[in-house]
Amino acid sequence: MQKIKEFIKNESFPGFLLIFFTILALICQNTPLNLIYEKFLHLELSVSVSGENFFKELSKGLSHWVNDGLIAIFFFFIGLELKYEVLRGQLKNIRSVSLPIFGALGGMIVPALIFAFINYSNDFAMRGWAIPTATDIAFAVGILMLLKGIPSSLKLFLLSLAIFDDLGAIIIIALFYTGELSSFAIVVCLLCILLLFLLNYFHISNLGSYCLVGIVLWVAMLESGVHATLAGVIAALFIPLDKKDGSSFLKEIYKSLNPWVVYFILPVFAFVNAGVDLRNLDSSYLFSPVSLGIFLGLFLGKQVGVFLFSYISIKLKLAVLPQGANYKQFYGICILTGIGFTMSLFIDALAYQENLNAFAQADKLAILLASFASALMAYVYLRLSNKAKN
Repeated sequence: MQKIKEFIKNESFPGFLLIFFTILALICQNTPLNLIYEKFLHLELSVSVSGENFFKELSKGLSHWVNDGLIAIFFFFIGLELKYEVLRGQLKNIRSVSLPIFGALGGMIVPALIFAFINYSNDFAMRGWAIPTATDIAFAVGILMLLKGIPSSLKLFLLSLAIFDDLGAIIIIALFYTGELSSFAIVVCLLCILLLFLLNYFHISNLGSYCLVGIVLWVAMLESGVHATLAGVIAALFIPLDKKDGSSFLKEIYKSLNPWVVYFILPVFAFVNAGVDLRNLDSSYLFSPVSLGIFLGLFLGKQVGVFLFSYISIKLKLAVLPQGANYKQFYGICILTGIGFTMSLFIDALAYQENLNAFAQADKLAILLASFASALMAYVYLRLSNKAKN
């Protein structure tokens, strides 16, 4: 029992949890359990608010609640981390933050170019150019924690890069995956943002107030055409760092959310989105331009882009190599960034939501294969590098 508790508390456990629920989703989708699995995903859940002259009902399938609702909480969590790290954490110093910024840029630009080069002739396929630009931090850190002898500075680099990677994903979603806009809903969004600003300005540290305004903001964003996940980020940026008495406020919320995110939200998201139907998959789809663009973008583009941009920034003396690390170990960390998984699946669903089966789910399979290949290669590479060093 004690060993089980230690395993659960280990930093690699979230990675194992994601693997478990991914495999479980694949089993459910590709066995007689698929009928139950599909019914589960399309289970209709409704929330209604009514008054004397007002009635509003929000009704969605379970998969939509996960992809629009739970993932908004995840982005709220990321927003809290981003704000804290920029104002007080390791991203406060420009010298230490420049390397992950350059790395994140390379990790987005090179994969996007690879995907675009392969798919430029198909307008619908090109909607997925951002799929290989994402990194799944929970999975990547989980793999890293399985290895011994890795300098802590490299873990900090990976975490910092993932923060900017997520920030890039947020900007991409806002600019390129927004539908038709509703003027009324946008006005409500702006009013909610004003309320959040006032709460922050008067240093209100009542979590319930932020939650109430945040929920209204989320619903308004959902109706506006702007993706609802942005509500989570916006709400997080207005959370005060401290209470009036000087005690921590933002950090306490972050710590409280952490187990919910790593043990519930991300595993549920993986279970809902990783169920690729392999039973009737035509092998030709695996070598289609979209599949190749995603696979090569994630597996090759991420590691090359992150390393190349980082290396150039170091040589130009705009950044420094993480303390105690060498270029061989550093490249191993770059390979880990090819684990797109949950974030890539999320962008994939946004890109091809008009026809989710357009590529016979080979696009999702390409994400899973590239993420698995990156994880395996990084693990073997870093392990061999450590042995050679010793």
